[in-house]
Amino acid sequence: MSSKAWNRVKQHGSGHYKAALGQVEPIDLMRSTDILWNFAIGNIIKYACRNKHLPSELTIADMDKIIHYCNMLKIITRERNQDETRGIEL
Repeated sequence: MSSKAWNRVKQHGSGHYKAALGQVEPIDLMRSTDILWNFAIGNIIKYACRNKHLPSELTIADMDKIIHYCNMLKIITRERNQDETRGIEL
């Protein structure tokens, strides 16, 4: 389940979630238990809607977080597609 793309995307997360040596990071736990998809969708909605009271509504930081979670979804989708086509001759 480990991939270079995942590690690159994960590095953009907040430092306070980085696990000490030998510990599991929450994002890796969510990924390994197949709940990361719903978590990412929920965060995309949260960051897209949380500043409705501001004149510009979305901040650049919120947009960056939305992109970060979208990149996670892209990696999950690619992995699922590879798993589905593994062993099938085209």
